[in-house]
Amino acid sequence: MSLAESLPSPASGSSRRHPEFEIEAQHLGATIAAMLRQIEAWEDRERNTGADLETSLTMADTAEEHAAMLSVHVHQPYFGSLKVRVGGREQTLYIGKHAFRDLHTGRHIVSWESEVGSLFYSDALEWSPRKGSQGRVRRRRQLDVAHKTLRRVTDLYDDEAGGETGGREEVLLRRLEEGSTAGMRDVVETLQPEQNGAMRHPAGTPVIIQGAAGSGKTTIGFHRLAWMSSAERGVHRAEPGRCMVLMPNRVLAAYAARILPELGLGGVSVTTPEAWATGLLGLEKLEVTDRTLSLLLTDTDNARRALAWRRAKLLGDARMLDVVRTHLWNRFGSALRGLRFHEPVELRGRGDLSVSLGEDDLARLLHDVFAADPLPGYRAGFREALEAEVLRQLNVGEDEEPGVLRQLSKPVTTLLGRIFAAATPVTEVRRLLADEQSLRASGLLSDKEIRLLLADPLSGVPTPRRAHADVTELPLMLAVQAFAHGIGRAEGRKLEPFDHVVLDEAQDYSPLLYALLARAARPGHLTALGDLNQGMHGYKGPSNWEAVAEQWPGAQVLTLARTYRSTRQITALGARIAETYNRSVRVQGVDRDGPEVQRYAGGQEAALIARAVRDAQAAGHHNIAIVTRRATETEQLAEALRDFDTDAQPITTQEHRYRGGLVILPVSLAKGLEFSAAIVTGADEATYDSSTEYERRLLYVAASRALHWLGLVSAGELHPLVA
Repeated sequence: MSLAESLPSPASGSSRRHPEFEIEAQHLGATIAAMLRQIEAWEDRERNTGADLETSLTMADTAEEHAAMLSVHVHQPYFGSLKVRVGGREQTLYIGKHAFRDLHTGRHIVSWESEVGSLFYSDALEWSPRKGSQGRVRRRRQLDVAHKTLRRVTDLYDDEAGGETGGREEVLLRRLEEGSTAGMRDVVETLQPEQNGAMRHPAGTPVIIQGAAGSGKTTIGFHRLAWMSSAERGVHRAEPGRCMVLMPNRVLAAYAARILPELGLGGVSVTTPEAWATGLLGLEKLEVTDRTLSLLLTDTDNARRALAWRRAKLLGDARMLDVVRTHLWNRFGSALRGLRFHEPVELRGRGDLSVSLGEDDLARLLHDVFAADPLPGYRAGFREALEAEVLRQLNVGEDEEPGVLRQLSKPVTTLLGRIFAAATPVTEVRRLLADEQSLRASGLLSDKEIRLLLADPLSGVPTPRRAHADVTELPLMLAVQAFAHGIGRAEGRKLEPFDHVVLDEAQDYSPLLYALLARAARPGHLTALGDLNQGMHGYKGPSNWEAVAEQWPGAQVLTLARTYRSTRQITALGARIAETYNRSVRVQGVDRDGPEVQRYAGGQEAALIARAVRDAQAAGHHNIAIVTRRATETEQLAEALRDFDTDAQPITTQEHRYRGGLVILPVSLAKGLEFSAAIVTGADEATYDSSTEYERRLLYVAASRALHWLGLVSAGELHPLVA
C-alpha cells in the first residue's frame, strides 16, 4: 500500500484533522473575502480617478493590472504560516506566492521570496530583522489550500509540542506521491532547507549547483531567478526581460518557456547555446552539427575516437579565449598597416580644417582599445576612441560635436571596414585552426596541442551541403564575435550585459563558453545547474567544477546530494549504475517506497514493451516515457508498437514538444524530463556497453527518468548493472 493510500483524505473528517483546522479555515475564508474586495475595488474604474482624463486612465489601467495579478492567487492565497516572537510581541505571518495586505482588516500575506519567507523553509529558529530586536520562530505550519478550500493542516515545527514534528517529511512525501504532469513540479510549497539555501545563495555571487538526478536543481535554478527578480534584491535585482536561460536542447527550452511565466518570469529569453550563438552571429540559418559525437558513436577506430575527443576538449579549453584574442590583435594590426586617416572638416566661423592620424596613431588607439577590452567589442571601441581623438584635435565645443561626427561618419566607417570587416567569426575561426603560426602566437599552447588542433580526425564524417558549423567550433566563433563586435543582450542597436544567466545541464558546456558568458552577464550574475555524473558530452564539458569556477571569479559550488524524484527502488538502481563512475557524493534518496523495478526479458522487444506499457497504465500512470538509446529507433519502434495496440507519440528531434501522455524518445532528449513511469528499451549489454563510461552514463540517465514506476526491457538478457 502506498503512502497516499495510508493517509486519510482531508475530506473524510478523520481523527487526523488538526485541532485548529476550523480556526485556519475561518482565517482562509476571511482572507479570500478581503482579496475579492480589493480586486473589486481595483476593477471599479469610477473609483480610480485622477486630476485629469489621462491620469484617470493611467490609474484605472494600473489598478486593473493589480487586480489581474492578484486574481490568479485567490484560489490559493497562501500555503504556510509562521508564528514568530519579535521584541516580546507574538504574531502569525502567512506565506504565499504573492504578497498581499488588507489595510482595513490587517490581514496580510508575505511572499515566499522575501527574507522573512525564507524562515518557513530553513531550520533556523532565530534571526535578526532589519529593524527591531532579535526574532524567534515558535511554529512553522503547512496549509494545503486548493480551490479556495483548506484541505489539510500540518505542523512542521512547534516549540510547544517539543520542536520538530516530522511534518516536513510527511508533506514532502505526499507531494512526491503525486503523478507527474507535462510541466515542471512546483516546489515553492515544499522547498527543503538545502534547496532553499542554494536558491537564496547571496545575490551577485556566481553559483554552481551540483545535484544528482531528481535533486530539483533545475527547478531551484528557476526559482532562484524568480528570487533574483524581487525588489528586495536591491542593486542585484534582475529584470526578467533582461535575463537568459540556456537549456541543452529545444525540447527542454520549450518546456522551460511554459514554466517560467508561472513564476512571474515572463519575458525571459529561453534558448539553447547553439541558437543563442547563431542568433548573436546573425547566422540563424547556419546548420549546427556535432560530428565529434557522430564519430564517437559510429567509429570503431579507438585511436581516432581518442584523438577526436582530445581535440574537441581542447577547442573548448578556456585558454582558447586568449589564443583568439592574440590572433585578432595580429590580424587587426596587420590590416591597419599603411593606413592613415586624413579628412577635411568644415566648421562655421573657422573655415575649412582637417584631421589627420597616421599609422602609429591608429596603432596606439587599437592598443588602448584592446587594453580596455570593451563589452561592445573592438570595432565599436575603436570607433569611439577614433572619434574622441578627432574631437580632441579639432578642439570643438559640445554643440559642434554632432556636426563634426556626421561629416566624418562615412570615412570612419570606411576605415573600420578596412580594419575589421574581414574578421567574420566563421572564416576567422577556420583561418586560425588551419594556421600553425597563429596558434603558436599566444604562447599558451604546447607543440603537442598545436599538432592536435591542426589534425582532422573528423575527415571521414560527412558534412552537410549547406552552410554549417560544428558545435565544438561555436564557442570559438562566439569568442571572435565577443572581441570584434561585442557580446551580450541586444538593447536596440546596443549590446548590454544580461541581468542574470542560468545554465541548465551545465556539465555539457565548455569552459570557453563559461568564460564568454562571464563577459555577457553582469559580474556575479550567473547560475549553473548540472550533474557531472550525467555528463553525456564529456568531450565538450568541464572535467570538474573547479575548471568552471576559474572562469567565474568568486563562484561557489553547492551540492544537492538528496534526490526527490524517484522511489527508493528506482533510486537504488540508479545509484548502482552511477557507482561505476561516480565522482561526487553518493546519491541519497527520499525514504519513499514504491513497487519493485519491473523487468521484461527474453522475447520480441515490441511485445515486451507493449506489456510494460499496459502494466504501467494498470498501475494508474498516464505520463509514460519509452526511452530508447538512439533517435533512429523511435519511429520504427512506434510503428512496431501499433501492431500491439499501443500508440506512443514519437519525439525524434528538438522541434517536438512534450505535452504529456505516452511518448517514445531517445535518452538524449529525455534528459532533464521526468515522467510518472518510464520504460527503458534495449536495457542490455549490446546496447549500453558496460566497458564504456559514456554508455554507463546514458544508462543512468535513462533509468533515472521515472518518478514512481520503472520498467526495463531486453529481447535477450538484461544488462548486468540492472539485472
